[in-house]
Amino acid sequence: MKVFEESFSLLINKNLFIQWINEDFAYYLGYTKDDLIGKSASYIIDTNVLNNINLSKVFGKVKDSANNSYSGTFLISRILDRHGELKGYFIQFILESGELNKEDFFIFSTNNQNMKKVLDKALLVAQSNIPILIIGETGTGKTSLAKFIHINSGSGAFPLVSVNLPSLSEEKFDIEMFGYEKGAFIGANYSKVGKVELANNGTLLLENVDEASTPVQSKLSSFLENMEYEKLGSNKLKRVNIRVISTSSKDLLEKIKDKKFKLELYYKLAVIKLEIPPLRERREDIPTLVNKFLSQRNKQIKPRALKYLMEQEWYGNLRELFSVLESAVILSKNDFIDIQHITDQFYTFKEITSTKEEITEPKLSEEKLFNEKERIKIALRKTNGNRKRAAELLGISVPTLWRKMKKYNLLEEFKK
Repeated sequence: MKVFEESFSLLINKNLFIQWINEDFAYYLGYTKDDLIGKSASYIIDTNVLNNINLSKVFGKVKDSANNSYSGTFLISRILDRHGELKGYFIQFILESGELNKEDFFIFSTNNQNMKKVLDKALLVAQSNIPILIIGETGTGKTSLAKFIHINSGSGAFPLVSVNLPSLSEEKFDIEMFGYEKGAFIGANYSKVGKVELANNGTLLLENVDEASTPVQSKLSSFLENMEYEKLGSNKLKRVNIRVISTSSKDLLEKIKDKKFKLELYYKLAVIKLEIPPLRERREDIPTLVNKFLSQRNKQIKPRALKYLMEQEWYGNLRELFSVLESAVILSKNDFIDIQHITDQFYTFKEITSTKEEITEPKLSEEKLFNEKERIKIALRKTNGNRKRAAELLGISVPTLWRKMKKYNLLEEFKK
């Protein structure tokens, strides 16, 4: 099963030499645009793809400056001149974050009865095609549960395509979700495949629906009515067969009461609801989670350090726990994690006073952001800039590492 996270693009001529490549793609591979323009496409694209360049869709690999390979799907459009002669190819490369298998879901190793009920229900509804809403605090593993459902469903052999709804404006929604035809608007020199088409026969994961704008909610509700859409620049109505899973960190019924979420959209998304308990309500799982996380990195933890972890509140949930452990792995110079490796690695939270004495969503302090940036730099230095090895050391995917490097302006420093 494939999970697609990032898409990049390039333009090659009929002789298969790179004429243009977007900057993010070049940086992801450890180059600048100038390093690649004019070079043979075989410099970064495997020969199997180039041998099948006249197909519209090919699964294959790209390679970076350290000779690491990354799998994904190539969507290829032929470019013709006004006489119908071939001039070149426009290529979208959709990066695959990795193969998923059941071993990847150790975060759901549990002795907690409430968590067991959630997983049992998830496995039961996975066999149907009904929409599912996953609710949970930040960092509880909502996206991972969605992937768990997908891999155990009848559509597990097809793609799971993720969409972060808060990032979509009303204008951007149609472009990202439905794609466009060449000439649909000024600058649309090539056609683009949208998210729903990529997800056909698979799963469309709508992340953070609680933060979607009202116009986006309306557009999404209209699409979900019949699963039909038109690409921009086309008058041809298309229909897709997809399973929809959405995630939310807030109670949507409260947002509906406040008139911040559309009731008709809620009914389309929340046919089945799954609520993941926070980590502080499943403390008995912490030893198993810690030991499995560390065993993947050939580390162990001392009893006093584990006891310390058991005593924390973990308002950042699994994400906070694994971030703390990730830091400890880098800071530890031997095979054991001790208490000094973890005591200064926690998130800081801004508490608010209310009648319910609620805690706000976790916010990273400036110190935490600094620590994360430093951890990434340490990992990259330890691996001589090899992103694949650095990501493994940090316990994150290469696409996630790339996004963090971009966020902290580290792409230029570690471009090779």
